[in-house]
Amino acid sequence: MSKIHIINQYVYPDGSPVCLISEQIANYLFTENKADVVMVGGAGEYRPSSRPKPNFPIVNLPTASFKRETMIDILKEYFAVYGAFKKYVKENVKDGDTLVITSSPFLNAMLRNLVNKKKVRTIFWLFDYFPASVKSMKIPFLYNLIKIWWDRELKKYDSVIKISSNLGYFEKNSIVLRQWNMIDIQPDSTIIPERKALYTGNLGIAHDVESLAKECEKLRDNGYEINIHADGPGLEKLPDWLKAKSRGIFKNAVDLIRALHEHEIHLITGTPGTDELSFPSKSWNSIASGRKLIACGFSGMMLEELEISLKADYKKHLPNCAAYILEQSKIKK
Repeated sequence: MSKIHIINQYVYPDGSPVCLISEQIANYLFTENKADVVMVGGAGEYRPSSRPKPNFPIVNLPTASFKRETMIDILKEYFAVYGAFKKYVKENVKDGDTLVITSSPFLNAMLRNLVNKKKVRTIFWLFDYFPASVKSMKIPFLYNLIKIWWDRELKKYDSVIKISSNLGYFEKNSIVLRQWNMIDIQPDSTIIPERKALYTGNLGIAHDVESLAKECEKLRDNGYEINIHADGPGLEKLPDWLKAKSRGIFKNAVDLIRALHEHEIHLITGTPGTDELSFPSKSWNSIASGRKLIACGFSGMMLEELEISLKADYKKHLPNCAAYILEQSKIKK
């Protein structure tokens, strides 16, 4: 039987959004479709998480991991993980298999070249559009060079799954298959939300921290309690009064679900000037909870995607994505 290999920088027990989404797809394929699936990742961990270990096969490759305190550390880990992935693909992906590769780390885009002469279906799962991350450097020729390289690599894949329509790859082999809530949450009419606003998850370099701070200030002045449960370098950009509200990320789903239900407003941030970079995965947890979502720094294609997402039937997204991958795995090269 052919195998579906899902490759991501991190695997269980990591709790990063890309890991959780990939894990849920693998689990759905394994339990609902009885597919022969394996999830492959490196050592190390991006975000701690407490949850049961999945039943499907997981491969933790022995790789170097770093504290991710500097860009150099992050790149060192990227190259270490990519090197391990190359070895795995060469030795384990056979004719008739399907290779599903996420954009974490961005170097994964080149893994397609390793099965070029094999009868392997290849899918690149685009969670973020890497070239857009260098736009903030304001070096146009560098952005253009990276975009040419990145898009050339993505064109080699049989298909590219985009998690949102705003991601900056628009070639014929791309398809939009949106995300879903990563935790088991739904509206709860028994909980009356308090006059509180919540920001959770990553607050990175590219996020519009200034817009977030301004929105928090308005909410504070209107009597809302502001709570920040986040990680990432963007925390250092917050004004002192908001830094004091930072309590660290949630480490288990129970606490996160309670907070999402208890807060009347959920905050998400965009990426100014790079609206083709990504789309906040935390949005789907908030949408599923039924609470009010306020977007800070959204513009252009990202704002259009938000309007679509708010109306989307997110409960169909997981089975639809799994069905697409399974369908691709049955197409002969």
